Amino acid sequence: MKTPRICYVNPPVLLKRPISEIINQLSAKGYKNSLITPKKLFRRIDDSLHHSKLADKSKVYTYSTLKLPFVSSEQPIPVSIAFFRNTCKALKNNNIIHMWVPYYFTNLKIIAWKKFFYPKKKLILTMDTVPGYSFSMGKFWDTMFWIYNKMFGWLIFRTPDIITLYGKSLIPYAIKAGMPKEKIRVLSTGIDIKKQDARIAEKNNSEIRKELGISKNTKVILFAGLLVPRKGIDKIIKIADKLRKEDAVFLLAGDGPDRKEYEAEAKKLGLEKKILFLGWRKDMHKLYQASNIFLLPAEGEGLPGVVMEAMSYGVPCVTSNIPCIPDLIDNGKSGFLCSKDDVNEFARRIKELFNNKKRNDFSRASLQKIKSFEWNKVIKKYEEMYRELYAKKD
Repeated sequence: MKTPRICYVNPPVLLKRPISEIINQLSAKGYKNSLITPKKLFRRIDDSLHHSKLADKSKVYTYSTLKLPFVSSEQPIPVSIAFFRNTCKALKNNNIIHMWVPYYFTNLKIIAWKKFFYPKKKLILTMDTVPGYSFSMGKFWDTMFWIYNKMFGWLIFRTPDIITLYGKSLIPYAIKAGMPKEKIRVLSTGIDIKKQDARIAEKNNSEIRKELGISKNTKVILFAGLLVPRKGIDKIIKIADKLRKEDAVFLLAGDGPDRKEYEAEAKKLGLEKKILFLGWRKDMHKLYQASNIFLLPAEGEGLPGVVMEAMSYGVPCVTSNIPCIPDLIDNGKSGFLCSKDDVNEFARRIKELFNNKKRNDFSRASLQKIKSFEWNKVIKKYEEMYRELYAKKD
């Protein structure tokens, strides 16, 4: 059987890690992939993330967007005819469209075009979370998601041929949101586990600590991701405040619209030397190698790639106990799952991992657990899904 041509739809300006890594894996197997992704007006594609270059082997369709002041910072609005032109090209030239999350204006339009103008094209919708259901975004936004699903559920959930979820724990929330049970499949994302050279790892550790002025014995707690409320950045500041007397520093690798406010809050509390805001980094491997603990006190997540990456480097994780993350972390064995609103528990668990023996035990368990998520195993499941859908007759 011929391999299907697949077009991936990346809705935010920043490229989602699973999309770039799936493209990279399938390109190595001879698949012809393409990518629809937005970019800021008068800018080039944002390649600031360490995984962005993995999608370079695909044909890329771009369109310019603006950030409007009254909508979410993660909701880019198309402002050029390139969106319509390139979307049409992508739909015409590919057999399967695989998109992430239907809560973007661009994705809603693509779903509508598929339904009314390209009904024979196959569509896969991946839900990494079910906002308003698997986690709360506040009363107002939870209500907005409920209304959106009621108004457009017939289109966004009935049009796709398959809806994939990252974990079994999301199934009840997906059904409650209106997704047809018969279309749901659980299909995780994956991770490449690179064999580490101990000498190089120690060299990278030393380089990072020297660059950031961190002493050899200081414990490093790392966060990576968008600096937005959903990621629990305000809680990281509170946790750092509770651990201010400890010989530890918090590194925040990432950026976002609220960064200045977070920096101001840290400074107000006298934590500017305890919390270092690094911005986006392309040397994340070095940061993982320099870190003792990874922290993610998020409100809601899918199957967080940053946790998977940390585990692949043997960094024990302290995270919120929210859907999907328990699929990765065995609580009390390879990491700690904390009540998402309990700052004291996060601080206590981090302090427990200051113990070298416990941290080393957790590190070994993390490396063992993450092996079941290696891409060479997971990508086969994606291939099976694509080939099955390609062969299916209308």
